[in-house]
Amino acid sequence: MNDALILLFGFSRTALEIATKLKKQGYAFRLVDYDPASQVKAQKEGFDLIVCDYGDDDALESLGIAQNVGFVFCLFDDDVHNVFLTLSVRAIDPNVPIIATTHTKDAVHKLEIAGATTILDPYQITGKKIYKLITQPEVMQIVETTIFGEEDVNMAQLTVTETSPLNGTLLSQYSAWKAYNMLLLGLHDKELTKEFIFITEGHMHKLDAGDVLVVMGSMSEIRRFKTDFCLE
Repeated sequence: MNDALILLFGFSRTALEIATKLKKQGYAFRLVDYDPASQVKAQKEGFDLIVCDYGDDDALESLGIAQNVGFVFCLFDDDVHNVFLTLSVRAIDPNVPIIATTHTKDAVHKLEIAGATTILDPYQITGKKIYKLITQPEVMQIVETTIFGEEDVNMAQLTVTETSPLNGTLLSQYSAWKAYNMLLLGLHDKELTKEFIFITEGHMHKLDAGDVLVVMGSMSEIRRFKTDFCLE
């Protein structure tokens, strides 16, 4: 069982899917929305939902924010609500991870300024977002088990070893991953530990032992690739 309380704001399709997966995984969570009509809809799906005015700091604190909440998901279909909620939560708790969805490119920057820890943009995956995920294992675990898990789409970090055929090769010269059911997103250079190199920017990068590849795909293919190329 996982005891850290997770708050899912916004009774959207995404929220319902995440709630279903969190329930299967044994996480403690609460569905929250400002619209009383969502309570009835949630009950029809077999979930309890709390109606809350998220513009009221006292109401947010009553949910456990700044006390026992481990993660906050902002999942409203309207970006304005997600931005405002992010601002409100961040003002109460400077440290709680806030995972927010966005539906427009303009909202990404607003959510960053508002204090979102991780922004899930369904229209574009950027190196910056991937970097946020892989440098925060707890957030990555939640995202993997809720967003990706059921469809067998997984993210993994694979370290190049001294004996790997990839050691010493240029990304532009090696396309081994194309034969596998997965996508190479980018890599961490062992000499640039704070920098994530997105694949579209790193085609001339030389791979060395210790570099970390970040891939996405089916777990069976990721394991096969890891074994075939002596990765850790």
